[in-house]
Amino acid sequence: MYKVNEIFYTLQGEGAHMGIPAVFVRFSGCNLRCPWCDTEFTDFTHMTSEDIVAAIQDLYDTPNKRRKMVVLTGGEPGLQVDKPLVDALHAAGFYICIETNGTRPLPDGIDWITCSPKQDTTLALKKVNEVKVVFTGTYDPEVWRGQLEAEHWLLQPLRYNGEWLMQSGIDEWEDDRNDNLPETVRYILSHPFWRLSVQIHKIAGLR
Repeated sequence: MYKVNEIFYTLQGEGAHMGIPAVFVRFSGCNLRCPWCDTEFTDFTHMTSEDIVAAIQDLYDTPNKRRKMVVLTGGEPGLQVDKPLVDALHAAGFYICIETNGTRPLPDGIDWITCSPKQDTTLALKKVNEVKVVFTGTYDPEVWRGQLEAEHWLLQPLRYNGEWLMQSGIDEWEDDRNDNLPETVRYILSHPFWRLSVQIHKIAGLR
């Protein structure tokens, strides 16, 4: 049984697959506590792999089936995703992506691994498809280039909420949006190995 927080159909809003329709399976639970996290993943429903596959197939009952992409996310999906679930999803014809913090080993067979490493953590992964770092400005993300092998390297600006602003001692930023997008852009311009990733689903008002 898997602890599933929600399953929904939307556009992938960030990273190399940005803009592609996908079903997201959000698993409950995480082994980290990032202060900027705005995702609700504590509630859950117990589901079998058959339940998950059936729920995804219901959401993919659309005329356009060019690629049935499933994104396993969380929380931290690496706490629960296993080979039986991967096999069940592949048997149903799904292209499997996972969004992980990289601190847990993953089963073989996942088609696309997005690793979003966090400061002061030890990685269990060595080779992934893309690295997507939330740029906080508190440390140099170049540290991950010595620990991970990947095809795509993305920096994502951190939008601070009131709680994180208070915790960090920061009371203002360069513009009215209380984000560090200008700082992120400046970093990429001076480190052109990286690409900018923004969350278009938030801009478009999607989940």
